[in-house]
Amino acid sequence: MSPKKQNQKPMSAVGALDLGRPMGQAGCGNGEICVASNPSGVTKFELWAARIGFFTGGFTVASWAPLIPFVQSKLQFEPYVLGILLLGLGVGSFFGMPLAGALTQKIGARNAIGSSGLVSCLLLVLLAYAPGFNAECLLLLAYGVSLGCLEVSVNIYGTYLENKNKGRLMSGLHAAYSIGEVVSAAALTTLFVIGVTPVEAVGVLMATLAFVLAALLRKIENTKLDSKKKQNSEESFRITRPVVILSVLCAVIFLTEGSMLDWSAIYLRDYAGVPQEASAAGYTLFVIAMAISRVAGDKLTMRFGPIVMLVVGVAMMFASLLVLVLAPFAYASFASLFVMGLGIANVAPILISAASRTSGMASVRTITVVTTVGYGGLLAGPALIGAVSSLISLQGAFLMECGMLLVGLFLIWKNQRVFD
Repeated sequence: MSPKKQNQKPMSAVGALDLGRPMGQAGCGNGEICVASNPSGVTKFELWAARIGFFTGGFTVASWAPLIPFVQSKLQFEPYVLGILLLGLGVGSFFGMPLAGALTQKIGARNAIGSSGLVSCLLLVLLAYAPGFNAECLLLLAYGVSLGCLEVSVNIYGTYLENKNKGRLMSGLHAAYSIGEVVSAAALTTLFVIGVTPVEAVGVLMATLAFVLAALLRKIENTKLDSKKKQNSEESFRITRPVVILSVLCAVIFLTEGSMLDWSAIYLRDYAGVPQEASAAGYTLFVIAMAISRVAGDKLTMRFGPIVMLVVGVAMMFASLLVLVLAPFAYASFASLFVMGLGIANVAPILISAASRTSGMASVRTITVVTTVGYGGLLAGPALIGAVSSLISLQGAFLMECGMLLVGLFLIWKNQRVFD
């Protein structure tokens, strides 16, 4: 179906939601629950456009990590200099994330996703050239801006499609992000092993990704996601209790994910007796489990409801992290990381979905705030874990995370209406 034949008016991120019944449910008689029929539902092109947007985010994120050793080797960085360089990625992301909300409203969701995604692909190729320290710093800062903008833009568009469809979509879309991470890591590792240079490998992969991204995005309408909620300008800026709760929970969840990214391999090597060359397998299991769980996440959320999924997910994270600390053995640690990936996978999609339906703020603004705070936890989390581990131990830092997860469970249980 071409965009011209869809004949659909631009809708707000919450405009298609029937607030009279839980999202994704319709009365089917005899107490059954089914997906609501929706004549103005999501087209296959819109769904694939959202998927490729999320896939691009995961693919580009995972493509930068393998380049770091090559950049350090070529430019002869000391570790502390490399740390300063990597700081630019986090700083840039914080500028790019708030930018996403404005862009999806001003230039449209398709253009926001397309421009940030294509720029990310181009910047990764330039980063692989490693032209020099100053240039690399500027490129990494710009890459952070484009990446932050992309990740928030696709979340805004994903919630728009989910509410338009009146059924859960966010876990499946986040699955595309996880799959992008796995595919990128596997592809780059394979290309490096067979002797392809970083510039050639990244160039081929980014050119292919950019072509697919552009081809799919051009098939959808460029909807400007302006909120149609009836509220004055002061209310649109008001930070409400639900927004605070969702932001705190997102920060805790992303902090835990970030700590596994940067510290799981070190923990396996130093505490679980895993050889260094095999220590990265733990995070690989973690990411694979996330992808598997997210593929089934929407159906599970429709079946059991968001509260059950959140409580079970966070409880799995807490239990697996506790086992990781109390049973520091190789097989137990690998199993714990896999279970943690299963648990964490669908928590963030449910939180971001809930953010699109909160009252008191424009939906696009709410999603921007919640996701920005969440990704802030992802960026700041590893540094926090490092500081605590230097004062106590890495095990102590993980136990601190267990405490945060318990606080998260309490917030979920006491504020269930926020997630309906």
